[in-house]
This record gives sequence, C-alpha cells and structure tokens, in this order.
Amino acid sequence: MDYNVRHIRLSKINTSDQTFRITTNSDYSDLTPSISQMGVLQPPMLVPKGEGFIVVSGFRRISVCQSLSLVDIPARIINDHASGFDQAQMAIADNAFQRPLNTVEQSRALALIQRFAPDETDWHAAARLVGLPTSRKAVQRLLPIADMPESLQMAIVNGSIALPVAISIRTLHQDDGTALSLLFQKINTGLNNQRELFELIVETAIIKEMSVSRLLEQQDITSIFADDNTPMPQQVQRLRQVLKLMRYPELSKAEDAFHQAFKGLKVDPAIQLQPPRFFEGQTFRLSLSVRSRQQLKRLLADLEKIAGATQILPE
Repeated sequence: MDYNVRHIRLSKINTSDQTFRITTNSDYSDLTPSISQMGVLQPPMLVPKGEGFIVVSGFRRISVCQSLSLVDIPARIINDHASGFDQAQMAIADNAFQRPLNTVEQSRALALIQRFAPDETDWHAAARLVGLPTSRKAVQRLLPIADMPESLQMAIVNGSIALPVAISIRTLHQDDGTALSLLFQKINTGLNNQRELFELIVETAIIKEMSVSRLLEQQDITSIFADDNTPMPQQVQRLRQVLKLMRYPELSKAEDAFHQAFKGLKVDPAIQLQPPRFFEGQTFRLSLSVRSRQQLKRLLADLEKIAGATQILPE
C-alpha cells in the first residue's frame, strides 16, 4: 500500500477519532524511555482527514510524543485515495505483526475489517491474512465484544470478568451492566461463581421489582464489603448467602425454624449440627468437640435428644 514518511505536527493529529484503534493497552510507560532517547523508530500510520490527520495505527506512540511535549514526529502518511478497507487492513496488520492480539483486540479487528469490507468474501480473506479466526463459531463468539462498553472490555482483558458472563452482562440495561461489572471486578472470582451470582442477582431483581443497580445498593449487600478485614472469598460466600435468602425467602424461615428447634433441645455447646447449605441437600453435618472420654460419654444423652428430634432430622 502506498504511503510516504514525513514529519507531521502533533497538533494536526486528531487522536480523538478512534475508528481504527485496535490496542487495549493505554499504558505507554514502556515506550517512553526509548522514544525519549532515540525518537520514534517505527512511525505511526496516519491518513489525511479534513485539515489534519487521523490515526490508523500508533496511538500509544503518539501519546508518548505528546507527553514528551514534542512538536512534530515522523509518520507514515497513507495515500488519501486508499479505501477504508485498505486502512483497516493496515491497522490490523501493524498491530497483529507486533504481538499476539488478545480477545478484545481480535474482536475489534474483526469488527473493523467487517465494517469496511466490500463483501463477506473479502473480509474473510483479509482476516485470515493477518491471522484472525474466521470460523463461524469464533466470529459469533468474538464480534459481540466489540460493541461492549470499554470498561467491560477491559474487565475481560484483565481477567476479572469471564467472557461468557461479560456476554450476559451486555444484555442488561447500561446502568445495571455497569453496576454488575464493577461488582465482579471488585470480587474477582471464578467463572462458576460469576455465573451463579449473575443468575441470582438478575432473578432477585426481577422478584423484588427493582433494577439490578438498585438491588446492589441495598444495605444487606453493601455492608458485606464494608469490612476490609474479611477475606474476599468469605465476602463472596456471604454475598451468595444473602442473595439466596433474598431470592428464596422461604429459606430464611426454614433456617430460623431449624435454629430455634435445635436451641430448644438445650444440648451441650460442644455439639454442633449444621443443616445442608440452603437446605438444598439431605446431609446434615454433626461435629463434636471433646477433651476426654468422660466428656464424650456425657454427650451421648444429648446425641440421643438430637436423634429423637423429628422436627430437626428427617426419619
């Protein structure tokens, strides 16, 4: 593709036009030392637009030059007769040949080349040329990411939100999606937990007839994260419990009834009986804390009480 290298004043470059931006990395500190000492060794690519230029590739390099208060920089100026499809291919190639593209960058690249391609055959061929996935399954998985808010895209990149969950969040109202994204980025838990919490939160919001964002502002939920001394895994477990009780109010009644019945037996505190979590199973956990055989013998009578308590244990 035709281009020529010449020096361009930074003030003439419109970096707010993000049409061709592929990279998700906004940190340019790794480039600053080399550019400050040796200058721009690989000029960014620009294309004329109006009275100035827009960036096809090299957003981070230009940001470094701006931070160094440079007046002008060398740039590769693409022929203004080049089509948008040609420019898109240049942008993708310049990024893809420097490093492996992450999931969000692949999505942006696919969306960009699909947007400017004259027909489906051309964009598939161009995508394959720069190493992008072109199978139907991969394209269907990746393309929706390009339309996600940047905050959600960044959460995918840093691993705080799993891709399947991010796709589900994308279906929510913007305020709800943002609130849920912030929550998952805060707790940074695994895919299975994210999936379960997503379902609990959305279903609970529907039952409570309130938005997801309002639900997450409830005192029962916000108070969970107020204690900085509690490890995050425990906070996540507590969140799950609170949501379960909100989603299934009958669980609260069952839990209260169980504890009242067990308390009524007046057994030794050395004996603890835990019901199935959320009463979803049939296995109760019995634990004993003893220091001697004599103490154990004294506890046998209390164990008989529990064994005979039909209101606590099933037959």
